[in-house]
Amino acid sequence: MATEAYSESWQELIDLAGQERQSAASGPMSLASAGSSGGSGSSSGAASRSDLEHSDGPWTTAAGVAEALRTSTTTAKSRLTSTHTGVTAATEGLASSGVLKSVLTSWEDRLSSVRDECGSLAPKLRQVGKDLGERDTKVKSSLQGINTPSDPSDLSDLGEPKEK
Repeated sequence: MATEAYSESWQELIDLAGQERQSAASGPMSLASAGSSGGSGSSSGAASRSDLEHSDGPWTTAAGVAEALRTSTTTAKSRLTSTHTGVTAATEGLASSGVLKSVLTSWEDRLSSVRDECGSLAPKLRQVGKDLGERDTKVKSSLQGINTPSDPSDLSDLGEPKEK
């Protein structure tokens, strides 16, 4: 069996991912904004790292990155096109002229595709953040009427007999 050798930075990421997966599997899960009785169980109500939480921050950041990539791709395509202005005339008669033109066309098409994809992705990412936030609010309000015991092992609050 072949052993893969990773660079130090990749190995750190792989190790970190394994630790995250392990801590997530062993830690308690609860709704983020359920408060101290339903959240992490701490009396301060502060969420622990293993609580389920939602924030639109990552989605908004990703949308910003998509927009920045769209802008930089547009700039790169413009530079590429303007840099090749006159190349066809200057290389006329050379065998490489047609190849250069096809490479230019190929890159213009690729950059246009990336630009268009990033342009359509940004509003979708923002919408996901908004939708998840609204869903979190609805779930929280629907759970507020549910009575839960402060001690999960104590089921007497729910009408279940206690173990003797």
